[in-house]
Amino acid sequence: MPRINTKSFAVLLIPLLLIIALRLFLMGSLPLADTTEARYAELARVTATGGFWLMPHMTPDQPFFAKPPLSTWFAAGSWLAFGKNELAVRLPSLALVLMSCLAMLYGAASFKLSRRQWLFASLVIMTTPIGFVSSGAVMTDATQLAIVSWAMVFLWRIIQNYPTDDNSIHKLKFDQYGLWLMLGLGAVAKGLATWTLVALPMMLFWLTLPKETVCAHIKKIWFWPGILVFLCVVLAWYVPAEMYYPGFLKYFIIGEHFQRFLEPGWKGDMYGSAHREAIGTIWVYWVMSITVWMPVFIYTLKKDRPILNKTLELEKKWLWAWILAPLIFFTFSRNIIWTYTLTAIPAFSILVASAWPTLSARFRKIMVFAIAAWLALMVIAAFTWFTHLEERKSARKLVQVASLEYPDRQLYSYGTHEFSVSYYTNGQVKYVEGKQQLAELLSVPNSLIILNTAQAKNIEHNRQGKILGINGTHALLITNQ
Repeated sequence: MPRINTKSFAVLLIPLLLIIALRLFLMGSLPLADTTEARYAELARVTATGGFWLMPHMTPDQPFFAKPPLSTWFAAGSWLAFGKNELAVRLPSLALVLMSCLAMLYGAASFKLSRRQWLFASLVIMTTPIGFVSSGAVMTDATQLAIVSWAMVFLWRIIQNYPTDDNSIHKLKFDQYGLWLMLGLGAVAKGLATWTLVALPMMLFWLTLPKETVCAHIKKIWFWPGILVFLCVVLAWYVPAEMYYPGFLKYFIIGEHFQRFLEPGWKGDMYGSAHREAIGTIWVYWVMSITVWMPVFIYTLKKDRPILNKTLELEKKWLWAWILAPLIFFTFSRNIIWTYTLTAIPAFSILVASAWPTLSARFRKIMVFAIAAWLALMVIAAFTWFTHLEERKSARKLVQVASLEYPDRQLYSYGTHEFSVSYYTNGQVKYVEGKQQLAELLSVPNSLIILNTAQAKNIEHNRQGKILGINGTHALLITNQ
């Protein structure tokens, strides 16, 4: 790689560090919001406190079959190691997104990237809305991003490696072991979905190549020692998981991998509700995911004409396959969320870094201004709007009021906010199910209840209790003495 220009490197490094600092601030200050973040944080808390390390649990009596445990292990381990707080449980996500950036650094030479361009690509990842959110949220997506990123880089280096000496043979074997290790970890991260997100770009890329070249690639990828490592990693968890929790494989493989995507509004979801979106919504999510970088995406798409352009450089064909394969795959799926675009972001960031010097000076100035404005908006929102917005989705403030004013009193919850209430009360909340149970509880003096704000106001109007605090659509109420 060429020598690094210190000034130009600092121009990129400083904003990247500022973004990371901003993300750390938000990770420590924002509450865990329902339903997604609070759900996975509660999953990590129950797993850590109950010692459910083989199969994470939502409650001591309810194992969590929807996802393999790798991301929960990270969150639960961090929660135990660095403090039982929001920052600790979110920290693995930031580390994993940065690990994805390191994957790009490892493959930089094979993508013809200088270290300055790699830093630029890392800045792109952290300034996309999907990258910024995923780098500090308790979800499974950051784990999958890191694994897919490393797998795709290992794959690319393998098919580009033509061994001529001992050093190149050693590098090839290292990448082969790395690839199969990532595929094994992918099975323990999100199962077949991770393999799909690696296989689809590879297949799309192969469609543009001669049959002989594809066969040569397969021969280099098919590495028996690596496959043995892969099998050991997969079987080490899946076999005992099914032995101790019969029925797990049927629900996870058939339900989560096929019914979830083939049945709109799938009713079999044991832990939430299936999404029902219009066909093609993944492209709307893609626009939302890259937002400010959209003009560069349109420029590179028009310039490269991927798939159709037979003269396009191989590394760009690979990057475009990496971007387009998941988007095309999810085009006809209706049960999707916006994080399904996340694994395409590293390839997109590399394309942006490569294309940047080819942009006109005017285009670059406009983009610099847009990025600066975007970052300024993020900083302002971090100190004004984000906390208020997330508090409305979380029971943290209401639980704090209850614990400060009535530390020895049982707290009840009626309606939503189930996961954040459970997390912030360390699982000590009791749930009220049905109007009959609520009516009975209202007759018990000095009962603390978190419930819908409209219901709380109606109860207060009927002089059955007093509201102690309101947080968005939910309120804390105490019944009459």
